[in-house]
Parts: sequence; structure tokens; C-alpha cells
Amino acid sequence: MIRTIIVAAVLLLCSLTGSAQSAPALQLKTIDGHAFNLSDYKGKIMLLNFWATWCPPCRQEIPELIKYQREYRRSGLQVVGVTYPPESLSRVRRFARRTRMNYPIALGTKETKLLFASTETLPITVIIDAQGNLSDVIEGIIYRDEFDEKVKPLLSATRVPEAQRDRTSQNRSQKVQTRTIIVNTEGYQPSAIRLRRGVPARLTFIRRAAEGCGTEVVIPAYKINRPLPLNTPVLVEITPNRSGRFKFTCGMNMFRGAIVVR
Repeated sequence: MIRTIIVAAVLLLCSLTGSAQSAPALQLKTIDGHAFNLSDYKGKIMLLNFWATWCPPCRQEIPELIKYQREYRRSGLQVVGVTYPPESLSRVRRFARRTRMNYPIALGTKETKLLFASTETLPITVIIDAQGNLSDVIEGIIYRDEFDEKVKPLLSATRVPEAQRDRTSQNRSQKVQTRTIIVNTEGYQPSAIRLRRGVPARLTFIRRAAEGCGTEVVIPAYKINRPLPLNTPVLVEITPNRSGRFKFTCGMNMFRGAIVVR
């Protein structure tokens, strides 16, 4: 089967001029009734696969697309299927359930496909890089050697280091850190707060002193300056990324505290 690259002349011109061609804006509905917006996937490497349930090569290709999505999801790959008419919603849903398609499926039109290619061939796979630019378009089934040649280098360029990914995953799994700080005429308790770096924190400040003590809470490191009414809890939410100070005015004195981030 002959392979062609979509809009070859345009892509050649882009390569000569050093500019990249942005993918067209695309807004569709998925078979689950959700909105699909192509721009929402910026930052991922996308395989936009145009297919139909009545297309034998499309049906042959889908198991491989499922494998690509499963194997390279953590590396930033996102496969999206876009149907080509004539199709019925119920038929597409049944097919997706039967084949266990593990990526979003949007309902397309002939005009949708024309945004990317004028050929009548199905399937067609549009490769979009992390910046939202057209990288390549493959007519027919995208085979493993083509995936290795055209998609894998893009995934390698956007891959997050394993150690950093582990830290991010760990931080997301952590519960929100909560601390309560009481302000009175003697100062505040506790005088220092220890927080884990990168884990969202909720700090609750409560003023118990009526004589104008601690009427504001100020955390310069996080650009926070909030009124602190008497006996009214004030919630401050931050994601700790560095140590800093918080302070309260109390007459001519200034009470200072520490936020220690590790």
C-alpha cells in the first residue's frame, strides 16, 4: 500500500522555512456525549485516527492502536479515533465495547477529515507533536516500523525522567496537608510549620486576640496578604515549593513564624 504524507508540499515548505504548521482547530462530540477539543491535548503526542466500522483495514488496525495506547500512555501518547460516515452512534458504541478500545472516539464528518487530508483512503492517521503541530499523516494502516520511525522520536523528546515521574505520582497520591495556627497576644501556636514539598497544603489561621493583634496574615514568599477577623478561621491554600516566613502585626510588635519545606 502506498504511503503518502498529508499536504506534502506544505510540509516541505515548512521544513525549508523552519516554521511548523499548526494542526487545525477541531471540536467534536465523543460517543459518550463529552466534548472533544483537539487543543486540550497540547503537550501530548497524538495519533488522530480516521476510521469506520465498515472499513476492513480500519478494523484490522485497531488492535495495534490499542496496544500503542496501552504501551506508551505514560510516555505521553494519546490515540483518538474519529469516525467517518456513514456511521450510527449505536453501531460505533457496540463496536468500541466489543473491541475494548481504550482511547476516546469522536464522531466525525467528511468535512472533519478534509481538514487533514483530501484523499478517500481509510484509515488515515494524523501525527501531532506536543506543540500542536502537524508532524506527519499516514495513509492506510500505521505499521510498527512506521510507528517506531515517526512517533517514537517525538515521545522520547517529551518523556519525563523516571525519577521525576515517580515523585510527581507520589505527590499526587499524598493527602492534602492541613495545619491550624492560633494567633493571640502571646504570639502564635505553633511557631513553625513543617510541610512536604509539592504536596498541597491548607493552612487555617484563627485570631483569638481582640486588641488589634494579628489582624492580617502575611506570607511574602507566597505573595499572600489576607485580613484575619477575630475568631473567624481564614483558610490559605498553597503548594509548598520553598521555605519562607509568615508574620502578624500586633501593636508595635511583629510576630514571625516559619514555614519549613522539605
